[in-house]
Amino acid sequence: MSIETEAQNGAARTPSHAAPLEFRDVVKRYPGAEKPAVNELSLEVPAGEICVLVGPSGCGKTTAMRMVNRMIDITDGDILIGGKSVRDRRPSELRREIGYVIQQIGLFPHKTIGENIATVPHLLGWDKRRTDARVEELLELIGLPADFRTRYPSQLSGGQRQRVGVARALAADPPLMLMDEPFGAIDPINRDRLQNEFLRLQAEIRKTIVFVTHDIDEAIKMGDRIAILQVGGKLAQYAPPSELLLHPANDFVEDFVGADRALKRLALMKVADLPQDALGSANGGPEIPHDLSLRDALSDLLQHGAMHGNVIDAQGRPLGSLTVETLARLAKS
Repeated sequence: MSIETEAQNGAARTPSHAAPLEFRDVVKRYPGAEKPAVNELSLEVPAGEICVLVGPSGCGKTTAMRMVNRMIDITDGDILIGGKSVRDRRPSELRREIGYVIQQIGLFPHKTIGENIATVPHLLGWDKRRTDARVEELLELIGLPADFRTRYPSQLSGGQRQRVGVARALAADPPLMLMDEPFGAIDPINRDRLQNEFLRLQAEIRKTIVFVTHDIDEAIKMGDRIAILQVGGKLAQYAPPSELLLHPANDFVEDFVGADRALKRLALMKVADLPQDALGSANGGPEIPHDLSLRDALSDLLQHGAMHGNVIDAQGRPLGSLTVETLARLAKS
């Protein structure tokens, strides 16, 4: 937020305006249902982290997320945002203070991009100058030209519309964001690009985020912590991706994560993250950019039929040699 906007808001803002989230023995029962949709769910999401809810169809992940902003009422238990119960808040007020991004994006087709982004600020009674400054700031943040504010959703690509959906969710600088399969309707190439863009954005804004997906690979890529739910809304395991892959809590988690757990672990680390002593002396082979994931580095080596390759930095300078043997050892550690 700009200095001018902060002054208009009456107080300076900390770099990370985020709130911790806690589920306390949360239960959701639907009338007539034999079992709860969510059953005694307890977990904590630290401020500024992404928690991904993942699991098979019918496991209650979307239901759990929608209880946070009271789109679905809680049967038993409680959900706290910044230590305060959502039960004590009026649903309309609560939803204005929580960003919400959905798969279908949900932009208003008859409104311009600027008007879409300004939806919540208008509801909160922001003045025009402050609203315009926020729209301009958010367009820059999501990497869209300033003149896009006068365009309509039909004039944008699917990926651009999804970015606008994220900007709209961020407009009032919420302490918490809910994301319901936000990239699920995007083609694989643009989906990967949007995931990377959002992770870059999250590194700047550091919001607390609850992210729902059915895709374990997306969960591992996006999450600081992952909650795997079983059918019936029972929490099978809640852990950082590396712990989940190294130490699955039970057979269900192990099966859900998949047999390629070793390769998934390699996707969590970049070549640049390796200590220097993991690299040998440069001795030929294909070039491996240092910003590649270890999984992609292994894929490149196998594609070239090479047992080793030269790691290079952003300027193309050699940093050392990376071998298939080293990567295989790292996948098991």
